[in-house]
Amino acid sequence: MTSVRYRQKLDPDDPVGDPLGPPMLWPDGRHVAANGRGRIFLWDLATGECSQVLKSTAICRDGEPTFRLASEPVLGRVLEAHKIREFALWDSTDWRCVQTFRGHGEPVQTAAFVNDERILSISSDSTAKLWDAWTGEQLRTLDTLPLYALSEFQAGGLVAVGGGQGSVIVLDGPTLDVRASFHLPMASARHEPLSDERKRQVGSTWNGARNHIQALAWHPDGEHLLCGSWDFVARMFHRDTGRVVREWHGHAHWVCAVAVEPSRGLLCTGSSDGTVRVWSLHSPECLAVHDVGHADIEGLLLHDGAIYVTCRSELVVIPLPA
Repeated sequence: MTSVRYRQKLDPDDPVGDPLGPPMLWPDGRHVAANGRGRIFLWDLATGECSQVLKSTAICRDGEPTFRLASEPVLGRVLEAHKIREFALWDSTDWRCVQTFRGHGEPVQTAAFVNDERILSISSDSTAKLWDAWTGEQLRTLDTLPLYALSEFQAGGLVAVGGGQGSVIVLDGPTLDVRASFHLPMASARHEPLSDERKRQVGSTWNGARNHIQALAWHPDGEHLLCGSWDFVARMFHRDTGRVVREWHGHAHWVCAVAVEPSRGLLCTGSSDGTVRVWSLHSPECLAVHDVGHADIEGLLLHDGAIYVTCRSELVVIPLPA
């Protein structure tokens, strides 16, 4: 299986390209998008061409986007960072900023439409907030530990958020009521040593394992969640109790992205060890390992039989196993 790399449409004065955030399927279903420094890049799914660059109001601290794009396809709305500690709602058809949301004390990590009327956001300021999608009014705030991961289970109206110290909270999306709250224990990872080149890329001061939830995804059964953590392990656990029922070992650094392909029973994970791995969702078996060439993996998207991975300033497309 051969991967394909797509570059951004570069400005003449910007030969290196923007560091990219995690990829997202655009509301029109015909493009994959990823945000950079105050810009959003759109790649055509049919041709792989970077066909459009949209300007946003995001200011990226340290030059790299921290906000994970979100969208809903019915009305074509997109959520993107606004300034440093805020986020904005855009109309994707004419790229018009419809509303801004102010109230977080630190950068917003991501936000999601929990229904047509309400948006839930999370931040490293140790809060989750519920907003009116049309007026920008802050409806409710939940105090937590710093949060970095969010995943919706739309069929059940639930949202899971995760962050520091292995914390996971399952919420009723439209109300922000807590359904379950627990801390996952730190796992003892089993893996091959990280190469010297990858150690250099990630930085010697950042090699330690920590109990920090970086990514979440719902299992197709709606009863379990999957997470990627800074303890180098991907795990599946029960949404009500936090009981861990399966672990996937092999990554040699932080697991920063997880995604599920339900029809084929696959779990895909991305790590700052520079690899994307494909696993059986029903066993600990690793089916494929793809080295993308650098430790800066920001996120991945599963779509139409392929894995879309953002790595530094590139979008890498990897076919799923047959």
